[in-house]
Order: sequence, then C-alpha cells, then structure tokens
Amino acid sequence: PQKVGLWGHSMAGNISMRTAATKPEIPAVVIWAGAGYTYADLLSYRISDTSFDPVQSNSSRLRKREQLRKLYGDPDVAKPFWQQLAPVNYLNDLQGSIQLHHAADDSVVDVRYSRDLNELLGKTSVPHEFYEYETGEHNIAGVNFDTAMQRTVDFYKKYL
Repeated sequence: PQKVGLWGHSMAGNISMRTAATKPEIPAVVIWAGAGYTYADLLSYRISDTSFDPVQSNSSRLRKREQLRKLYGDPDVAKPFWQQLAPVNYLNDLQGSIQLHHAADDSVVDVRYSRDLNELLGKTSVPHEFYEYETGEHNIAGVNFDTAMQRTVDFYKKYL
C-alpha cells in the first residue's frame, strides 16, 4: 500500500481513521469535516445532519445496537470494549500522516471534532496538518474549496 491514500468527508472521515487504525502503514489520510473520533466528543458535539434517517424501532440495525448495549453497556471510554473501538486509541501506531480540513461555520459537524483530533495528534509523532477555514460550511465550499483541494493534492504528492 505504498501508494494508497485515504480521503474521507464527514462520517467517512471517521471510517478513514478507523481504517488507518487497522492498517497503520497507510501513508496518507486526508479528512474533510470529519466526526466521531472519541465517544466523549460524539456525546458533547453530536451531529446535526438534517438528512439523517433515524433508526426505525423494528429495524435490524436497532436490534443490533440494542444487543451491543446489553452486552457492553452504553459507550464509555472507561470500559475496555469501547476503548478498543475508538480510533484515537491507536494514533501512536500510525506510520503515515494525517491532514485535517474543517470550516468553522460547519453546522453539520462541529469544528471542535477536528480541533480535538489535531490536539491528540500533537501528542504523537504522527506528521499532521490542520487547516481551519472561516467559511465553507460542511463541504468546505465557496472561496476556500480550491485552497483546501490544492492542499489535499500537495499533501498526497508529498506523502504518496
């Protein structure tokens, strides 16, 4: 995987972090407006996505979620099971680099998710970059899009 890089937006940023935790040799991960790296952040900041379709009471997904809660309780970082699921617990194992982008006016995913992840990365030897844009909303649209995209391309050129 010397030339494989990951790019994730929003919850796909979370998936990218989880993938990097399981494949720490991935050389470059870029996340735009990512969320849900720690359970504490998820409980504090939530996600305000109007397109979210809540789980129906009779769905298979809800039954599986309830089964997990019965076995392991609610998400709690003090419990070993939940510790193992949080991708930030594997940051020190990463061999690649991470770049984060987030707009301060994102009304879907709070910018504090990225700020907190950047702070955690600062306590490791993982090469990382964090870019916060004043505007751009959840998709980093408008005047900051070209800058964010160029930074992403440059990051991949550097690390892939």
